[in-house]
Amino acid sequence: MKKKIALVGLNNFNNMGDQIISETMQYLVQKKREDKVETYFVDINPYDSFCEEKIPIRFKCFNLIRKLEPISKLFKRSDEVTYYIQYFSWKIKLYNYYKQHLNKADAIIFTGGAFIKYHTQELNYLVDMVTEIAMKQDIPVMMSGMGLEGYSSTDRRCQKLKEAINRPCVKMITTRDNLTLLNEKYIDNKSIITALVGDPAFYIPEYYQIERVRSGRIGLGIIRSDNFMKYGINYSEDQVMNLYQDIVKELEKRKLPWTLFSNGFTSDYNFGLQLLDSLGMDRNNLMPRPKNTKEYVGMVSKFDVIVGARLHAIITAYSLDIPAIG
Repeated sequence: MKKKIALVGLNNFNNMGDQIISETMQYLVQKKREDKVETYFVDINPYDSFCEEKIPIRFKCFNLIRKLEPISKLFKRSDEVTYYIQYFSWKIKLYNYYKQHLNKADAIIFTGGAFIKYHTQELNYLVDMVTEIAMKQDIPVMMSGMGLEGYSSTDRRCQKLKEAINRPCVKMITTRDNLTLLNEKYIDNKSIITALVGDPAFYIPEYYQIERVRSGRIGLGIIRSDNFMKYGINYSEDQVMNLYQDIVKELEKRKLPWTLFSNGFTSDYNFGLQLLDSLGMDRNNLMPRPKNTKEYVGMVSKFDVIVGARLHAIITAYSLDIPAIG
């Protein structure tokens, strides 16, 4: 009988980078093992439209509880109150969903991406729930190619995340960036195997069967203007806009062909339109949002050089042997 492996990730996120991670990880797990393993995806943060249809009451409760967040500022320990409001809202929304979808798994693999993080996206609560369920159901967990975004000994979110990834069910954690931080700050359970690895997206050419096609054109990957501030980087929206304007003007000055592209985020795409409007340029200089990963990889493969902002714009270029900076 085949072993069932649940691949937990941002499998339906409209950032093509996250979907590429999931698809290439599935390929690597099943490669030469199709007779022994069966994989299936578990989306760690399903779309609102999915939740409205499949878990409508829990979704409404989630939104109602989140409206309590402003009240937390009235308490002396406001950070702690905020933590528990966020934690219980996510637990009400998704705990049973995870329990149902992980029930048939013989093993769980987090497919990759920045899951060891707590400043943004609130993925720390979701990782906590998945490993809690895995521990209760005695399901081994591997976290593959994790991105780490800092550490805090005083932030409750970070410390609870640390507890979650040190549960006995977690057998291995690999990281694509900072093994020292992982080992020295996050890992207390010394039975957990750790290693530094490459991103699964390095297998893009092998999985998608797409190769580089020279066109003489530069691909300028865009990112929404508020992204840096949201991640605590002191780089304003105006500075982001000015940077892109300067790059485009320099390319025009040198008479180098260029095209804007996005990883799929609507907000990135809209910023690209705003950028072109600010320069008085034709909106056709921005490629349409990719509908799927294969379309995205095919789009990137046709550039000679990539100037990127999103990580997987750079990784996709690297995998296709396209020079990239970002």
